[in-house]
Amino acid sequence: MERYRFIDGDAHVFEPEDIWDNYLEKKYQSQVKSYVNYKRASELSGTNTISGDASDDPDPLTFGVRIEVNGQVMPFTEGSDPPREPLSDLGDAYEKWAKEGFPPTVYKEVMDKSGIDYMIVYPTVGLWITHATDLEPELATAIRRAYNTWLGDFCADAGGRVFGATSIDLRDPEAAVLEVRRCVKEYGFKGVHFNPTPVGQHRLYDEACDPLWAELSDMGVPVGVHPGSGNLSDMMLYHYLPRLQNTYASVAFGLGNMIACTAFMMGGVLERHPKLKIIFLESGAGWVAYWLERMQSSLNGGFRGLNIPGLSMSPVEYFQRQCFVSADQDDPGIKMAIEAIGDDNITTATDFSHPEGRRYGQAVEMLLGLPGISLESKRKILWDNPLKAYPLEVS
Repeated sequence: MERYRFIDGDAHVFEPEDIWDNYLEKKYQSQVKSYVNYKRASELSGTNTISGDASDDPDPLTFGVRIEVNGQVMPFTEGSDPPREPLSDLGDAYEKWAKEGFPPTVYKEVMDKSGIDYMIVYPTVGLWITHATDLEPELATAIRRAYNTWLGDFCADAGGRVFGATSIDLRDPEAAVLEVRRCVKEYGFKGVHFNPTPVGQHRLYDEACDPLWAELSDMGVPVGVHPGSGNLSDMMLYHYLPRLQNTYASVAFGLGNMIACTAFMMGGVLERHPKLKIIFLESGAGWVAYWLERMQSSLNGGFRGLNIPGLSMSPVEYFQRQCFVSADQDDPGIKMAIEAIGDDNITTATDFSHPEGRRYGQAVEMLLGLPGISLESKRKILWDNPLKAYPLEVS
């Protein structure tokens, strides 16, 4: 059987509890605490649990995470954790690695066994940590810098095929530019990560952010838009859907990417920076077909004929030129996306280490088995497209 090469464009690291003691500037250390790992449910008292193993074990393996910044706790929960359907195979997938704390050596072993040639890693704690409200830009920048430095050391010990994405905070775009330069130069990072929930005064299309987009364009380094849920800056969720906590992830991930896509396109960022690359992560691919059509209606005049000036291309054309969307291997939305934009702008990822990524070892097999899509398109999704998205030097 032919082996299909695979670039995993979105896996995750588990930040150790002592990361802030070892990497954050001493003057800030008392303000930041975090924990993430899998443990038995009885060991996670006081920790926000995400999902547990679907077994008859009365004390199942459970994913827990807790972040505290200036006394603010995330992920946000309204009272006690909501009821959850347990996930199958969680223990088989992760218990061994959890006992070791998901060290760098695990990633090389998993990649070798799972047929993953290269892996881009994004944070876990970092999906939330600078989304505490009223956070000073200096502290937010220091937190991201500490994480990036730790991640640089992590990737150096992971066997040469694991690459980081520089984590940034947009409260201070000038500091973000400096951090991207540092991480690309010192650690060889291949992407940039941020959560699209707004923080501070700047929005993606503001003039203050243009130097960042220009720098990334010149470097050929893509922006990885990775939403998250349960952060304290995302007040829309809590206003629209109070007490429906089980819906937060679906809404935050899907709408987060759609709103970011709107900002980059309709705010003129892609027009002003035609070489900038954007990757929309962990929201499936199906939304692309619907949302690009909706944005086209705005360009056609929209409500009361209020057109959007200064854009020379259609949303589909902007996407085809500069954007990528990452999908799970069994996502039926891949077919819809191909019908809307073609097969040159879709990638896939395992989400390794997170509960949703527990079938990482079957990723290639699952995509190859997806009906209604040609083998040539599947080859592009596994290899050609992520190779265009990320500046990897492959052997």
